[in-house]
Amino acid sequence: MEHLKKNSVKICLACFVVFVCLLSSSFWLFPEIIQSGSQDEEKVRETLKKFKKGVEQGDFELGRRITTAEFYPFFQKFYESLAKIYSQHKMPFPMEIGHLKILKTGHAKAELYINPAKNLFIFTFKKDKGVWKICHNEGIRFPLYSVPELPYTDIYEIPAEKRMFMTAEMELNFKTWVHFYLKENLGHDKATQFFLDGPGYRVAMDAWLPFLEGAAQFAFYFAIMESNFYGSKCEVVHADYDEAEVYCSSLAALTVLKRGHAVPKFSYDEYIQLFTAIMKNRAQHCGMDIVMSYEDTACRIKIKRR
Repeated sequence: MEHLKKNSVKICLACFVVFVCLLSSSFWLFPEIIQSGSQDEEKVRETLKKFKKGVEQGDFELGRRITTAEFYPFFQKFYESLAKIYSQHKMPFPMEIGHLKILKTGHAKAELYINPAKNLFIFTFKKDKGVWKICHNEGIRFPLYSVPELPYTDIYEIPAEKRMFMTAEMELNFKTWVHFYLKENLGHDKATQFFLDGPGYRVAMDAWLPFLEGAAQFAFYFAIMESNFYGSKCEVVHADYDEAEVYCSSLAALTVLKRGHAVPKFSYDEYIQLFTAIMKNRAQHCGMDIVMSYEDTACRIKIKRR
């Protein structure tokens, strides 16, 4: 009996020691509870707090102070538009900081949700004379914040709308680089000619839509490809053998052009001139005549069989 009592005491003491050790080392087991953010993380948060306060107070000059000199021209319009709205209406600026990380490169990344709609922005910071300043901001990211468990087989699936926008963006960037390079070295006409793909377009159209004919075939093929590959918002308004009409309330390439900051960059008129030339070349090889009209990012195509 006495032996059992001694063992019980030993077990109780052992449990107490384990408990104390766990409590004292909880910074390792539960870092989010005990361990505070690093000093650099706090400094980045301070910059973001200044950003919020400046927007609410309409302090237009603050945008320059919290941004690196080379990035300020890009940041200025974004910052001042927010500051004007929230300061004039004396509204609190909704801002929520998500993931924040100091990278090995010496930069910092912060996930920011702003406005009542919680619009996502990723702010990049770098130290400028010891002060963390904004050096870039972007509205995209994949929600992967650390290396996941390996092997990584459950691959993150990009939402369809984002995937289509990315496809449209990559194609426009390719067109931009090639067109400006060829234009500089061979002239405008040769640069445009490079993108004319009428014969191949006709073969693909006949292969994918073998049971449609005439203007209807051209209209449906265009609408299906634009909607599925690039995310354009298309509707076939009218379609028969002789005539058809397609209306794109949002043509993906024009949306990308409006939102993008690529250098060099097509002007609006330059791009619609190129796109019209491509579409007319396709129509010609498919035995069609087309008339195209544009308004902002919308496009209307009227198709008539020859």
